[in-house]
Amino acid sequence: APAIVANDDAGTPVNGAKGGIAFTNVLVNDTLNGVPVLASQVVLTTVSSSNAGITLSGTDVVVAAGTPAGSYTLVYQICEILNPTNCDTATVTVSVTAPAIVANDDAGTTVNGANGGTAFTNVLVNDTLNGVPVLASQVATTFVSASNAGVTLSGTDVVVAAGTPAGNYTLVYQICEILNPTNCDTATVTISVTAPAIVANDDAGTPVNGANGGIAFTNVLVNDTLNGVPVLASQVATTFVSASNAGVTLSGTDVVVSAGTPAGSYTLVYQICEILNPTNCDTATVTVSVTAPAIVANDDAGTTVNGANGGTAFTNVLVNDTLNGVPVLASQVATTFVSATNAGVTLSGTDVVVAAGTPAGSYTLVYQICEILNPTNCDTATVTVSVTAPAIVANDDVYSIENCTSSGILGNVLENDSLNGNSLVASTVNITLVSGQNSNIQLDNLGNINTLNGTNPGIYILTYQICEKLNPENCDTATITITIKDSTAPVIAQLPVPSTISCSVTPNFAQATATDTCSSVTLAFVDTTLQGSCIGSYTVTRTWTATDSAGNSSTSSQIISVQDTTGPTTTTEFAATINVNCDAIPLKPELIFADNCSTASPAIYTETITNSSQNSYSIVRKWSVSDSCGNISIFTQTVNVSVANSGITIASSACSGDSSPINIFNLLPQGTPTNGTWVDVNNTGALQGNILSPFGLSLGDKTFEYRINEGDCPRNIVLTVNINDDCIVLGCGDIKVHNAFSPNGDGINEVFVIDNIDDTACYPENTVEIYNRWGVLVFETKNYNNQSNNFEGISRGRTTVNQSSGLPTGTYFYILNYSSIDGNGKVEIKKLDGYLYLTK
Repeated sequence: APAIVANDDAGTPVNGAKGGIAFTNVLVNDTLNGVPVLASQVVLTTVSSSNAGITLSGTDVVVAAGTPAGSYTLVYQICEILNPTNCDTATVTVSVTAPAIVANDDAGTTVNGANGGTAFTNVLVNDTLNGVPVLASQVATTFVSASNAGVTLSGTDVVVAAGTPAGNYTLVYQICEILNPTNCDTATVTISVTAPAIVANDDAGTPVNGANGGIAFTNVLVNDTLNGVPVLASQVATTFVSASNAGVTLSGTDVVVSAGTPAGSYTLVYQICEILNPTNCDTATVTVSVTAPAIVANDDAGTTVNGANGGTAFTNVLVNDTLNGVPVLASQVATTFVSATNAGVTLSGTDVVVAAGTPAGSYTLVYQICEILNPTNCDTATVTVSVTAPAIVANDDVYSIENCTSSGILGNVLENDSLNGNSLVASTVNITLVSGQNSNIQLDNLGNINTLNGTNPGIYILTYQICEKLNPENCDTATITITIKDSTAPVIAQLPVPSTISCSVTPNFAQATATDTCSSVTLAFVDTTLQGSCIGSYTVTRTWTATDSAGNSSTSSQIISVQDTTGPTTTTEFAATINVNCDAIPLKPELIFADNCSTASPAIYTETITNSSQNSYSIVRKWSVSDSCGNISIFTQTVNVSVANSGITIASSACSGDSSPINIFNLLPQGTPTNGTWVDVNNTGALQGNILSPFGLSLGDKTFEYRINEGDCPRNIVLTVNINDDCIVLGCGDIKVHNAFSPNGDGINEVFVIDNIDDTACYPENTVEIYNRWGVLVFETKNYNNQSNNFEGISRGRTTVNQSSGLPTGTYFYILNYSSIDGNGKVEIKKLDGYLYLTK
C-alpha cells in the first residue's frame, strides 16, 4: 500500500464562552503516496480529545460554547479507503481563551460611623464579563481586604459596622468567573465614615485675687456638646492647651488661679476630643480676671544742696509710701526715675541726689514705684529740691599802648577775677561788654582784650560783665582802662598813573582816599597848570594832602595831559553819496571848516573818476583840512553817474573758412561817430582797427564793443558776430555694406545696413537686389535707405515667397548699384556685391 502520513496541526485560539472552529480541514497538510490526500481517499475519525468540548466536525476541529479556557489536544486518524489498515494519526493543538472579566472601582456613600449602614449596594453594578454587565450567577464575589475592620462585604453590598471610627477607608473585593475560576479581577470601593459634631464653647470666669488664688471657673464642659447634646466627661478627653499666664491652669475640668499670680486679664485654652474619634476635637477659651492690691507713692520735700558740690537732697523716698495699705518694702517694688526739671537731679536707689555743677534753682524729681508682682500696678510721687549758687567777683583792669600802630592782645581781664573764691576759668562764664564799646577794641569769650590797627589815640574806658554759665543770673561787673598814643602819618591810596586826554574833554581827576592806623583823615588838594606846545595843549597836576587827628600828614599827585588830537570838522551839510544821470551832475559843494581846539587851515580839494564802465562811472570829490596842531581831517563825496541809453546791440555773422576781411564799422548804424574805439571783448586777436579777419576763428558768438566818449555821457555799441562754417564743403563718407543682420524682434541689427547710403548729396541714386542660395530674387528696391526703404528679411522680389513668415535663416547674395559725385562734380556709377548672412 502507498505511504499515508497525517501531520500535526496547531489551531487558532477560540473564545471558550462563544466556541467556534479552531482548525479548518485537518487534511490540509496530510499526504497519501507523497501527495496531498483527498477527503474522498480516506476515512477520518476522532481518536481522543483532552476536553469534551473539543470535537471533530467533518475535517474541522470545533470548540463548543462554554468550554473552559485552557490548552487542549485532539487526536484524529486517517485510513486509506482502498487499504483500510493503511492508517496514520496526528494531533491538533487547540487554545481556548477565557472572556475578559473587569471589576471597576466604586465610591460609596457617606456613612455615620456611630450608626453604621450600607456604604455601597451591589458592587457588581458596573463590572463586566466578556464586555457585558456581569451576572452574580456567573462569578464568585469575595472579600479581599479592608483598611478598617468595621468595613465588610455582605453578599455584593459594602457595609459599615456601628461604632466604626470616622475616616476614609477602602475595601477590595474580587470576582472570579465560575466557568474559569482563575479568570479573576479586583476592584476597590472607597468609603467615607464621618464623626459626630463636637462643640466646645467659651467660658468667662469670676475675678480672683491674684495674691490668694482660687477657682475661676467650675466644669468647663457645662456648655459643651457632642452630636448636639451635652457632652459627658466619659465621652471625651479634656486637655489643657495653653494659658496666657502660667498661674492659670486646668484641674480636671476646673480652671484654677495659683496664689501669687500677677493681676491681669488672662485666657486659658482647653481641648475636648471624642474618645471614639481622637482627632474629632474642638477648643474653647476661658477668660480669667486676676486683680492686684492698691499701691500709693507720697510726695517728699528735700533739704537745700550746694549746686557746686552736690549731695543727697532726700534719703529713701519710700519712707512714706504704702502697698496694700501698709508701708512698702524696697523688695516689693521697682523704684524708677521718671523725670526731673534739671538733669543734675537724679535718683540713686531710693535717694534723691544733686550732681556737682548743678545750676542754682528750685527743682522737682518725679519717681515711680511699681509692684514687682504686678509691674503695671504703679504710682508716682514728686520730690522738691532747692539748689544754691557760688559767689562770683570781677576786678578792674588797666592797660597802656605807646604807639597806636601796635596791635594785638593787651592781656586777659579774667586773670584777677574769681568764682566761689577760686581763680576763674573762662569756660565757666559768659563775658560781655556792658559799655564803652569800640569797633577797634575787642573782647573775646576767653577774656582776651585786643586792639586793631587804626585805633585812635586816647583813653578808653570799657565796662564788662561776667556771668556764671551754670547760673546765668549769677553775675558781676568791672572796668577796663586803655591809653593809646599816635606817631604814624596817614597813607594815601595809589592814584591813577599820568594820562593824556583830548582837548574836547574836561580833565576828570580821581578822588583820593587815605587810611590811618590810629584816627580819621582829612583830605585837601591843589591844582598846577603848565601850557603845551600848541593852542589847546596843556598839563594839570593835582596834589593831595592827607592829615590825621594827631597832625601827621602825607601827599600824593595825579597828572593829566590835555592834547589836541582831533582834526577840523565841517559845519556844511552835504551828501556823502549821490546817484545821478550823466546829464544832471551837481556842482561841487562849498564846505566851511572849524576846529574845536584851534584854527583850521585852507582845505586841499581833489576830484577823480573811478569804476568806469559802459553804463556808469563814479566822481570822487575829496577835501583835506588840518588844524594848528597838525591834525588832518578828510571829507569825501562820491557821485555815482549812470549813463542812460548808453549802448545798443547789433548781430551779424561770418564764416571761419572765409579769408576775406570784413570792415565791421560798416555794420554800425548810419551816422555813428568815427572817433570811437573798438574793444575786442573776447580777445580773438582777429580785429585790427575796423577790420575783422574771420578766417580760422573758432565757431560761436564773438563780441566787439565800439565805445564813443561824448563829455559826461559816453555810449557804446555792442556787435555780436556769429562765426559759422557754412562756407566749408565737407567730404562724402565711404559706402560700407554690413554683411549680416538678425531680424528677430530684439531691436538689435534688425535690418540690412549700408553706411552713408542715406547721403543723397553724395550718392543721389541706388538700386539693391538680394538673391537666395538658389538664385531666386527675394528683394529689390530703388533709392535704398536704412530708415524707411530697407531689407528686413521679408521677400519683396518678383517671385512668390511666403512674405508673412519672413525669409529663413541662411546665406544670401546682394548687388548694390549706386551713383556718386567725384571731386569735379561729375556723376559716376559704382557697383558692390557679396554674400549676406541672415540669422534669427
